[in-house]
Amino acid sequence: MIDKIDSNDDLVSIVIPCYNYESYVEKCIESALNQTYENIEVIIIDNGSTDGSFSKIQRFSNNNKVRIFRFENNSPPGSKDYVVSYGIRKSKGKYISILMADDWYLPEKIEKQIKLFSILPNSVGLVYCHGYTYLDDSNELKKWKMGSISGYVFKEYLSNGDIVIPISPLIKRYCYDIIGVDNDWIGSEYDYFVMSQYVDFDYVDEHLVVMRVHDKNDRFNYLSVYERVKRYDNKALTTGSAIARGGRLLINKRRAAKYITFAFDFIVIMRDMENGFLAIQEGVKFFPFYLIRPKVLAALVLIIMPVKISNFILNKYAN
Repeated sequence: MIDKIDSNDDLVSIVIPCYNYESYVEKCIESALNQTYENIEVIIIDNGSTDGSFSKIQRFSNNNKVRIFRFENNSPPGSKDYVVSYGIRKSKGKYISILMADDWYLPEKIEKQIKLFSILPNSVGLVYCHGYTYLDDSNELKKWKMGSISGYVFKEYLSNGDIVIPISPLIKRYCYDIIGVDNDWIGSEYDYFVMSQYVDFDYVDEHLVVMRVHDKNDRFNYLSVYERVKRYDNKALTTGSAIARGGRLLINKRRAAKYITFAFDFIVIMRDMENGFLAIQEGVKFFPFYLIRPKVLAALVLIIMPVKISNFILNKYAN
């Protein structure tokens, strides 16, 4: 049983970037303000929205827990001047949580993470939790659990892929001091991957966040995300520190597995055989043994087939 924390609580900064989410941003902000943990500040940055998002955000301007900032021009994910970096710099909290404007928190999210932090060793810099996906087109809520591991998890990231639901972590501020806020991956789940080299992780074994799935999700911009991931990997996984902690073989296998996964997305979902082939090439460059895996061989066969035949096969079997 975790004891209740005392009244001298540490400030938590919830950073909310928003771009053209007028339909979603109010629910997001309300979920931050309705946290049972009261010592919070909510930093909202409108990222050059061209819809009515900023008007919705301004409705919260009289709340003394809210600070609002506005960028005139959009700064997209993957750019060094991305608004999340700005929000972190403006924040004052000992702890930081990043919440995207189309998603939301359940009320006890922050409180339960702070309570867990209070009994953990100082080596733990990040506490995550499980969550839900909310399917916008069907109003369906599905439980979602990515990882359930604690301690030093960098090698787990390399071996098995992402562990943390992107909006779930509560992070000690010094973690951003370690990795910096000028990286072009700032505000993405790649933050946590890089942090895992330097601090321990732990988790609250409950579902406390909701990520909305809709047609504007950045994750569905497969080519853009793929190019960003390659760029991030080239910066973060080629350092002496990363190689010393993870080992070159594990790092290369991680990169290969990710690029091959993107190749399947290109081929099966986008029917983009050219980029699918290039992604396979990129993956095999880092781990040649992927070339003899049945799924990769099947993908290569689809690539060289006439379009009508490959589409027929994909339509019949891919789903």
